[in-house]
Amino acid sequence: MRASELKKYLVSNINKIHIVLENTGFHDITERNGEIRCALPNMDNPTGVMIKLDESMYTSLFEIGYNGDFFGALEKVMDSDFKEVMDYIHNLLGLSRNGDGSTYDPLKELKMLQKGSHIDSEKSNNLYDSSYLNRFVSGVPASLIEEGISPQVIRKFNICVEPFRERIIFPHYDWIHNDKIVGIKGRTTQDLETMKLLNTPKYWNYIKGYRQNANLYGFNITKNNLNQSNMLIIFEAEKSVLKEYTYKQGKGCSVALGGHSISKPQVDFILKHTPINCEIILAFDKDVMTKEIEGEEYIRTEAQKFSPFRGVSYIWDKYDLLGKKDSPVDRGVKIWKYLLKWRKKFDAVK
Repeated sequence: MRASELKKYLVSNINKIHIVLENTGFHDITERNGEIRCALPNMDNPTGVMIKLDESMYTSLFEIGYNGDFFGALEKVMDSDFKEVMDYIHNLLGLSRNGDGSTYDPLKELKMLQKGSHIDSEKSNNLYDSSYLNRFVSGVPASLIEEGISPQVIRKFNICVEPFRERIIFPHYDWIHNDKIVGIKGRTTQDLETMKLLNTPKYWNYIKGYRQNANLYGFNITKNNLNQSNMLIIFEAEKSVLKEYTYKQGKGCSVALGGHSISKPQVDFILKHTPINCEIILAFDKDVMTKEIEGEEYIRTEAQKFSPFRGVSYIWDKYDLLGKKDSPVDRGVKIWKYLLKWRKKFDAVK
């Protein structure tokens, strides 16, 4: 798809713009008066970014002085060139390059996977030795303990802290080279009032250019449990994986996307690296279930990416057991087990 065609497609499917922004690290996304407003990945001003919802997609990144094209804004934030940004969006949304907005043919992709072909056209993540973590402090953050995450699981995932900047450090290991780090995400432990006073961003990416849609947080550990569990649970955030592992006493079977859109490279990887009888379970946050532009139809669209090659299901909070922005594991092990037991099986014909 050419840039002009892709803009028309995005403006006609505004939820896709949300997906691109969320997977690139933008947050606090809202719509008003024909615009999208949100915060930059490493900043905390919810109006720091403005995107016009017309075919120009004129974009301003106020805090870094950028004004111009939406794709140019992504180039700036991702430190990439135009071709890389176009490839990133097409791969993330599963779009073909023939200009008609159609998605990729999963049957063709599966045949390529079976032949052992490497079909991920996305630029690979840079690999770093585990000694990268030496700049941080090993420890068990009190805030994670307070959320019910066990010290054993915290150590298992090599969670660190950066005391000077008051951040919890989540290392992301490569999904193939499991001893190599590809991403480091820091989350502030400051309360909201202190964050506003000091202008502290909620999240910070320590490795520039990390492409989370070309990796799966936690797969380096979870891969060892798939044959026993016969399921792979896909959450949005790292802490959800840690909680699920805590509930399973270290024998979890989950990964995190860093958003709620499953990219083509992630689908391809999961199909190639999970047993044929492994059920794929989508466990998105409550707000994805309830948002007008997303909801169950959107979750089913994501589930369909794995059908008919794997059994697929998704968590659905029918009785409003979760808070507005809760992950399915946020209300304790009993509610999580209930939601997991009564998950909805995906049927292509509904």
